[in-house]
Amino acid sequence: MEKLKIVPLVCILALTCCFGGVAYAQEEAGLPDPGITPDSPFYFADKWARQLTLMFTFKEEAKVRKAFQYAEERMAELDVMLAKNRVREATEANNEYQNCLAIATKSMERTQVKGTGTSDMVALAASKHLEILNDRIADAPQNAQVVLTQTRERARICQEAALRSMVQGDPEKAAGINLRLMERQLRRIRVRVEEQQATELQEELQEYKRLGNLGEEISQIATELGKGTTVDQLVGQATAYQLALLAEVHQRVQEQSRQAVEDATRVCVAKHERLVASLKENNMLGQLPEEPPIPEEIPKNLRQRISSGESHRK
Repeated sequence: MEKLKIVPLVCILALTCCFGGVAYAQEEAGLPDPGITPDSPFYFADKWARQLTLMFTFKEEAKVRKAFQYAEERMAELDVMLAKNRVREATEANNEYQNCLAIATKSMERTQVKGTGTSDMVALAASKHLEILNDRIADAPQNAQVVLTQTRERARICQEAALRSMVQGDPEKAAGINLRLMERQLRRIRVRVEEQQATELQEELQEYKRLGNLGEEISQIATELGKGTTVDQLVGQATAYQLALLAEVHQRVQEQSRQAVEDATRVCVAKHERLVASLKENNMLGQLPEEPPIPEEIPKNLRQRISSGESHRK
C-alpha cells in the first residue's frame, strides 16, 4: 500500500519536469524561465511539488533561498500572464508569489535569531522585483494594476523586513545595502526624466523617499546598538554622490516635477547637516565636509533656499 501511495507523487513530479520546458524571453527583466504557468493544466502539479519541497526543507537558511527562488519563478509567471492579458491567471501567480515571500520572511527572521542570515540576498532580490513591478504597472490594464500594486506592496514589506533583520546583526552592512538601493533608485529617476515620463517619475521619487525613511530607521537602530558613528560615516560619504545625481535630475526635469526633486534635495542636505553635527560631537568627522556638498549645477538661488530649508514651503 505504501508503494501505491508513492506512485501518484512520482507521476506528478515527473509531469512537472516534463512540461517545464516552455520558454519565454525573461532575460531582459532578469527573471528565470517560468516553466509551467497558471494557464497550464499541469500547474497544480508544479505547485504541489513546490509545497512538498518547502515542507521538507528543514534548515531555515536553505528554506529562505528555496522560497525566494520560487518567488522569482512566480514573478516570471506573473510577467508572462500579464503579457498574455490573462489577469485571472496573473492573480493566481501573484498569490503564489506572496506566499513564497511570506515563507521566506518568516524563515529569514528565524535565521537571524540563530546568528546566520540571507537578509542581504532577500533585500537585493526584492529590489529587483520592485523595479520590474514599477515598469509593468504603467502599461498594465486597470484590473491588472490592482494585482501588481498589491504585489509591489508585499515586495516592499519583505525588503524592509530583510533590512530590519540585517541591522540587528550588522548595521553597517544594512546601511550600505540601503545606500546602494537609494543610488540605484536615483539612476532610475534619471532615466524617467530622460524619457519624460512624469507620472512614473513621481512614483520613482516616492520610492526614493521610502528608502530614505528606511535609512533613517536603520541609522536609529544602529545608534541604539552603539554603532551609529560608523553608519553615519557611511551615509555621509554617500550624500555627495546622491546630491550630484539629484542636481543632474533637477537640470532636466519638467516643471511639474521640479518641486519634488527640490524637496528630495532638501531632505538630503538636512541629513548631511545632522550627520556632521553628530560626527563632530564624537570627534569622528574625518574627511566629511562640514558644508553640504550642493553641486554648482544647482542654481545659486535654489542652493540658498535648500540650505535654509525654504524650498519645501514654496
